[in-house]
Amino acid sequence: MYQDTLIHVKDFKTLKVWQKAIDLAKDIYSVTANFPAFEIYAMKSQIIRCTTSIAANIAEGCGQLYPKKELSFINNALGSASECRHWLELSLMTGYISQKDYELLNDKTIEIIKMLIGYMRKVQTQISENQ
Repeated sequence: MYQDTLIHVKDFKTLKVWQKAIDLAKDIYSVTANFPAFEIYAMKSQIIRCTTSIAANIAEGCGQLYPKKELSFINNALGSASECRHWLELSLMTGYISQKDYELLNDKTIEIIKMLIGYMRKVQTQISENQ
């Protein structure tokens, strides 16, 4: 009886952009382990929160029934990725991370940003086709 009314919700775990966002979050956890203790509730907390927010917003967007809502969450993930770049820059400037770690993490974040923009375009196309 209910099968006719069920709507398919995407599995976020299959999205490459989500997988890359999770990998970035793991890397951020590793690199911030060496931050000074007084930064635990400041910079360390901020960079962890915005980085984990990227994957969380992708997942939440995939759970939406309407593409416009999904698009909104992808946009939130994009904002979180940009914020991550800010905190990476500040972490480098304060000497909390090395130039090598900065370049690696910044490059990963830029790749995720590009993927999110592509994902947004795909969802926007779906919205246009359904109107």
